[in-house]
Amino acid sequence: MDIGARLARQEGCLDELLEALGVVWTDPADPRVAAFAEREPHYPQYHRVGHKRQSAVQALTGNRPLVERHYTSVLRALVSDDDPSSPRWLAAVLVAAVGRRRVQESLVQAVEAGDPYQQVCAAGAWTWVQAPLAHASEQDLRAGRPTPAGLAAREALADVRERYLSALRAARAACRDGWARGQLAGRAAG
Repeated sequence: MDIGARLARQEGCLDELLEALGVVWTDPADPRVAAFAEREPHYPQYHRVGHKRQSAVQALTGNRPLVERHYTSVLRALVSDDDPSSPRWLAAVLVAAVGRRRVQESLVQAVEAGDPYQQVCAAGAWTWVQAPLAHASEQDLRAGRPTPAGLAAREALADVRERYLSALRAARAACRDGWARGQLAGRAAG
């Protein structure tokens, strides 16, 4: 799947989410976007996707009932984003509203049963839904010594992590799409 198709799929999911949320998004004229488009033709769509994502995040942040009501649409938008860092925004909204375990289980299901693109996106989002590991000092961070509380939070979800790792291995083995296979091989497993 080329970048244009991936961006179109992501933008379509965000458009559906915004419509369900009742958020009207307009594309403001920005001469800088046109200038970037001369060098990178997909930039205007990439720019729109980012702004639409942030509009959804703003509407959803702190509104648990709204996230619950539109959980499936938010998750669909999350598993249509193959960027390494941007999934953190929707992932954070979901985790805050419904809990880390539920979101992790949904990502495992996407890796198990999704199409190759959804599998790649779910594997990329996994990084952003893990319990963060706290460190008491910079020295502990460098030495890889998280706090006991940080380890306990992560270990409380070890069963889901094991299902995820198993699903990721199976997805890699079964994948026939070269781009997706490469992406799955490069996704963080921990």
